[in-house]
Formats: sequence, C-alpha cells, structure tokens
Amino acid sequence: MLLPITTDVLVEEAERLGDEGHRCSSRQLYYAACRAVERPAVSVTRGFIGLGAMLIVLSGAMLWVKTIPLSAILAVIGAAILLAAPLNARVERNRELRRAHRSLTLATSYPNFLAGPLAEAIRLRPEAFTALVSRPPSVDGGTDSPGVAHGDSPPAHDHLAGQPASGPLVVCDRGETAALLTANAGWLPGGTEVAALAALMTDDGGELAPGLRGRRLVAVHDADPAGCGLPAALRRAGASDLADAGLRPPASDVGLQVIEGAPARMPAGIEADLTPVEVAWLRSGRRLELATLTPRAVVELVLATQRPDPAGLPPSP
Repeated sequence: MLLPITTDVLVEEAERLGDEGHRCSSRQLYYAACRAVERPAVSVTRGFIGLGAMLIVLSGAMLWVKTIPLSAILAVIGAAILLAAPLNARVERNRELRRAHRSLTLATSYPNFLAGPLAEAIRLRPEAFTALVSRPPSVDGGTDSPGVAHGDSPPAHDHLAGQPASGPLVVCDRGETAALLTANAGWLPGGTEVAALAALMTDDGGELAPGLRGRRLVAVHDADPAGCGLPAALRRAGASDLADAGLRPPASDVGLQVIEGAPARMPAGIEADLTPVEVAWLRSGRRLELATLTPRAVVELVLATQRPDPAGLPPSP
C-alpha cells in the first residue's frame, strides 16, 4: 500500500539525507520518499475474529427471545468466520513475505515527482531543502536545465587535463552523480577531483586526455549496463590506474528499489569485471541507481577505494 508523498514526508526525508551537512540530489530524495510512503497492506484477520465472536455472542443472546432458528444460523456463521480467520492470516502472511522478497514499488515517476510533490514542497517550505544539490527546473527560480536535473549533462572539467595530479580523480557515469560528489567534496580526501566521463574525453571522444591516463581514477556508477561498463570504457580510453567504486548487480533484489525494463545489450568488455550471474541480471533489464543510497553512503564508496599511506612514511605534502 502506498501513501501519498506529502510535504511533511519530503521535509523529513530531506533532513535525514542531509545529516551532518551532507547534500543530496533530487533523485535521492525521490527514492527516499518512495521508500517512506510504502506501507504493509491492512490486515483484516482481527476483523474476522471480532465479527465471528460478536455473531456467536449475539446468537446466544437471541435464545432469550426464543428465536432458536435465527440464533443457530448466526452461531454457524460466526463459527465459520472464526475458522476462516487463521486461513486469512496465513494468506496475509504469505502476501507480506512475497512483498518483502521483491523490489520496492515506486509511488510515482521521477518527472512527476519533480513537477508535483517536490515543487509544491519547495514552494511551501523552501528553508527545509537547502541540502538539495540543485532545485528542479519545474520550481520557480530553479537554476538547472532539465538535462542536468535528469543527470544527462556532465559538468565541465576541461581544466583537469592541464593540472598536476594532486589526488585521485573520481569519474562518474552520470553528470548528476558528479554534481552530488562535487557538492560533498568536503568529505573526500584533499586533492580529490570529480568529473563525468564525457567531460574527460578528447575531441574525438575515444581516449582520455594524455594528462589523465596515468592518474589514479575512481569509477563511480549505477548498476546498469552503461554504468558497469564504465571501468572497461576507461581502460579502453587509456586509464592505467583504476579503482571501481560503483554499484554491482545485487545478489538479491529483496527490499531494493530496483527498476525493471526491457532486456538490455551489454557493452564491450563488461564480462571482464562481472560474473556471469551479474551479467545475466543486467541483461534482464534490471538496474539499481546510486541515488537509492544516502549521500553519506555514496561518499563512503569513494573513500573505500583510497589506498592507505605506506607504514613508516610521512604523509605527502
């Protein structure tokens, strides 16, 4: 059962995602709100028990007014309802088990969420959404184009190729993810830079700029064919020092906000990074987005790839 996405729900989820000063994207708020409004179906088993017991009591009371046939009918109906209660309880329990073992349901589409509940919530409570990386374009005063809001337009990072490498370069498959990590750069090690893949390619689009090929790269991506193909794409483009911090196909969809679509084609080289089971999961059309995680969890994916300083050596200046 899905409840409506209200302003109060969005305010509460925005506060949770923005804990300790983290900033979140509109898509992260969307997934969090969809999770928050899903509720178990209403159980009617207690109603069965109450109704059956009431009919039996009523049948006994009617014996005092000598309505024996009606009393017997009510008693039989009441007993039947009481006997049906355990069967109904089992049906409801099996239904909840099936629900728990499938991916979560989305309350609405992302574009409808931007234009409807989120736009209304920002209009009513603008001070509660200061942790958003960007305002949706449907909100008056929004600063981003629709492409950026949907993660299609990568931020410009043309200056990276000409700068000396002072830290790892986080490469994202989506401009939206790059914008999220850039907004939370204070939680990343000093010298870390963030870019979307499309902003790093040379003019022909086939290779990394020469100054980036030997730099430490960290791939951050969704669990979808294009995202899981990012490490292979970076290697083909010339990357020599690469760490994968992206999402991989999950072992189980239980309780996850998995999106299901049409069967997908796999990009070249993806088999080198994934198991046959993971490739089959992707080929089925399912995908899992980084936006289903909290901002803290996305940052921690990047931090997990950081190599510790060698023991006994002073830190680099």
